[in-house]
Amino acid sequence: MDLGTLSNLQTEGVNPRTVNIDRISTLEMCEVINTDDHKVSKSVTPCLPIIANAIDELARRVRQGGRVIYVGAGTSGRLGILDASEIPPTFAASQEQFIGLIAGGDAAIRQAQEGAEDNECAGEEDMKKLALNPELDSIIGIASSGRTPYVLGCLAFGKRLDCLTIGVVCAEPSAIGLSGNVDYLIAPLPGPEVVTGSTRLKAGTATKLVLNMISTGTMIRIGKTYGNMMVDLQASNLKLKQRSKNILKRLSSKCAIMTDSDLDALLIKCDRSVKLAILVAETDKSVEDCKSDLEFSGGILSNALQENTKRPEPVPKKFLRNFVLCIDGGGTKCAAVVADASGKISHGYAGSCNLTDDFANIDRVVCTLTTAAKNALKEHLSREEIELAESDWRLFLRTVFRSVRIGLAGLDRAGLHSSLVPKLSNIFDLDCSSQALKLTNDVDLVPSAIPEDSSHPPVIVLIAGTGSVAMRYTWGEDQGYVRVARSGGWGHILGDEGGGYSIGLEAIKHTLGMLEERALGVNSHNLAELELGVIKKLGGSTGGDEDFDILTELLSRQDAQNIKTRIAAVAETVLRLATSNETARVIVDDQITRLVTKTLGRLVNHNGNSFLPVEESDLVLTGGLSKNELYQATLRRELDRRGLRFRAIRLVEDVADATVRNLLLQ
Repeated sequence: MDLGTLSNLQTEGVNPRTVNIDRISTLEMCEVINTDDHKVSKSVTPCLPIIANAIDELARRVRQGGRVIYVGAGTSGRLGILDASEIPPTFAASQEQFIGLIAGGDAAIRQAQEGAEDNECAGEEDMKKLALNPELDSIIGIASSGRTPYVLGCLAFGKRLDCLTIGVVCAEPSAIGLSGNVDYLIAPLPGPEVVTGSTRLKAGTATKLVLNMISTGTMIRIGKTYGNMMVDLQASNLKLKQRSKNILKRLSSKCAIMTDSDLDALLIKCDRSVKLAILVAETDKSVEDCKSDLEFSGGILSNALQENTKRPEPVPKKFLRNFVLCIDGGGTKCAAVVADASGKISHGYAGSCNLTDDFANIDRVVCTLTTAAKNALKEHLSREEIELAESDWRLFLRTVFRSVRIGLAGLDRAGLHSSLVPKLSNIFDLDCSSQALKLTNDVDLVPSAIPEDSSHPPVIVLIAGTGSVAMRYTWGEDQGYVRVARSGGWGHILGDEGGGYSIGLEAIKHTLGMLEERALGVNSHNLAELELGVIKKLGGSTGGDEDFDILTELLSRQDAQNIKTRIAAVAETVLRLATSNETARVIVDDQITRLVTKTLGRLVNHNGNSFLPVEESDLVLTGGLSKNELYQATLRRELDRRGLRFRAIRLVEDVADATVRNLLLQ
């Protein structure tokens, strides 16, 4: 790794809230540390879908005897060893199944072994000694910085064997995430430490929260608990014998009325297994039959009990391959729409889903897509008063869809399509080659949302949302609309003219300039409605707090996606004020002029390779900004001013909804 870039890592960032921590009182110091610690649990929240998927994969392997190997250096290594060592006594699990490795060996647990973490080869050597079984064994690589060579070596070796690999880091992007050697990347971003670079603090706490969740969740999934009680208990001493009887009385209505001697007899008959004793008591079946039921249920007591009460099938027959699904994944949100054969339509939403931002974290994208689909189905099922257990969702998603269309911003990046298709094919149990599952760029989804027109005119799709892009399509008899040209869509960093981010950014820059002019005495005018609106939108007071530090508010946040979304949201304020504030109007007019003359202009230039007369083409508008009346009116006025008179201008307000409606007609 290039050590020269070390200072750029989130874990090495300088915390603006603690620059004077050595000059404040001890109580104030504790308050500052405590305030920052509150941010840790929130940083884990965006990672929950990925953690859940990782738990499911680990549980499948651990249930079959697979090992979980934690690897790390320094604090990260110690946290891994702590988690691995606590699982066996807490959940009566096998000692051999959970292994913690730290760079420098066991001596590094108590005393730092300088330089050990920098040895990538040592990681590979430690892995070789374990004689890994790729079908069953899993590796959890822990590195707050996301770049520890020892951990990279362990993960690379494990992935070459095709073991399940999980990365837990506190930086994004990270060397581990970009390595291609992790199946699941979990990256909480708690922000810069109160003492710069001291990752035993917030990063360490975030890591422990994640590891606790993974190990506890895995144990729950393999049946070590019933409710929140640890039922996989072997009563081997007096304390555990009494605890066993207490659990039996608490969880089984039949055991609750038994005497202690009856409970002792039941436990003896069941080889002191609490789990088995509950099943025998509740079902009145033989010990051997209950053992078989538990084995059939994967050792999960709740499943065995439900099976014995003849729980109905989780997927009613009327739902099998009865739904169509369309997901429109964009920079601000992921919108899913489902419809059944009768035409009933439901909507569901999840967070941002832009591969330009998340290209190093494919699993996060997959989790977001799955969450959006589940939320749309939940809306549909709620109408029929059906509620699925979380354990039933995997089967449900694999059996109810006959057609799935997904459009994702940023999918054109090399290799992303081939990486996503197998994962999505597995989730929905649909074959991409049969066109039952179709994955495209989000813009390429738009033509399928256009109402059928027998003349099939050439189409230019112009998207104005968080970013902007324009694409030209022509009709092919066997393929439908085929993209023949593209303009723009470079992403917010390089600038998408006319998009929400660019509009918001211009307004923020203007506001910063006005605040600096006032601070320098260059301008004594009061802040105008636009500047006050920007400050309020970014979190300042409703009165326009001039002391509000916009730069710190934005740049101290380590989540780049969150920064982008917050800047783009400022466009709402600019558009709202554009009729009353001259600066806001100029920003909107200038950005739309750039969109028409540059992004759209390159596609309608008569010297272009794919040029077709605009009079013969339809212009299709979509994206969040396109639905704004002022934005749309300004855009149409600019088109007229440039003499761009299309055959028709169509507005598609909800691409996913319109696509699903068209799919129902096919």
